[in-house]
Amino acid sequence: MSTYSTYSPRLHKHGSDELHHTFHSDIPFFGEDIGPISFRDWMWDTEKLVQPLFSKYSQFDILRHVTSRFIGRASEWWQERQYRVKKGRKSCINTFSELKTCTWKHFISSSFRITKEQQSRIEDFIDIGDAFIQNLAKFSRLEKYFKKNLDLLLSEQREREKQKRAREKLERFREFDMRREKKRA
Repeated sequence: MSTYSTYSPRLHKHGSDELHHTFHSDIPFFGEDIGPISFRDWMWDTEKLVQPLFSKYSQFDILRHVTSRFIGRASEWWQERQYRVKKGRKSCINTFSELKTCTWKHFISSSFRITKEQQSRIEDFIDIGDAFIQNLAKFSRLEKYFKKNLDLLLSEQREREKQKRAREKLERFREFDMRREKKRA
């Protein structure tokens, strides 16, 4: 029932076997927990695995191995979609990119979808957050440096005040001694 595209599976048998042994079991399953976060994680993990393979293997082989990891609701959706393709009611999915778009549209509600502009703004906020954290770390180092120097300055000031009090005390003793000497004389 697999109607992916106009590719003939027989022409890609050798590449498909090699592909199967290379990375098939590394592709995560998808279909048990279908939600925005689990879908995004699955897509990100899968895309990371298949991206380097595009130059070596056909889109057909990659697509076949990725969709073979569908289970549960995802598998049901894929089988229904393939049936509709066979009946001429849906167009074929020929590339991983098309699969990504179709699964995104089918499994993620529009309230969770974001535009490229929104994605760009989110990335900008993340960059600003990262910069803030780096600056906060720098501030923290500067704060420690400032506190250390402030403690040193306060310590020096206390020492000067202590010495000043000691000089004043010594001066008062000298004055007292001088007055006492004058009274004796």
